[in-house]
Amino acid sequence: MKTPHTVLLRKYLEVEEDGGNIIAFKEAGDELIGFVVRGEKYSWYEAFLRPIGFLYRHYLELELKYWIRKLNEEPSKQVKRLLTKHDLRNLWLALKPLIQPFCGTNGDQKILSEVEEVILTFHEYDPTGQEFRYTRTTKDTATLGKLPPRIDVKLVKCSVARVYDFFNGLSGVVEV
Repeated sequence: MKTPHTVLLRKYLEVEEDGGNIIAFKEAGDELIGFVVRGEKYSWYEAFLRPIGFLYRHYLELELKYWIRKLNEEPSKQVKRLLTKHDLRNLWLALKPLIQPFCGTNGDQKILSEVEEVILTFHEYDPTGQEFRYTRTTKDTATLGKLPPRIDVKLVKCSVARVYDFFNGLSGVVEV
């Protein structure tokens, strides 16, 4: 019998084709934020910002791809091609119509909008999955130019946690 707990555990242990563990990227970002917030490494705020952003962005990408795979029994060539890309916006646009039927109440729709905002914000700052990884592009221009000068990492952590909670809840509703 599948319970939300067994579905979550299976997802936690599932290794994606690229070798990444979905939840591990989120939890690693949480740990780095813990260092910054507790002051253990606060002087390294700037140094930790990129790894935190990368870990959370990669978590979001893997989460979206997980659900697209699970909700597309026979994915089209277009979906298969999308799954090889790193575009959070297009991944979200492909997934959203698949999960909307499971979000019937106004509260669910509000949470869905919040999840969308987090995903699209990460996409805005890092549309290719390379901005948090590198300080310069292949054309030698600075990355992350759109980021504000200071980011509330606790708020970022809470926002990503809301996304995690949403998908965790979804795994209790959707038969995967």
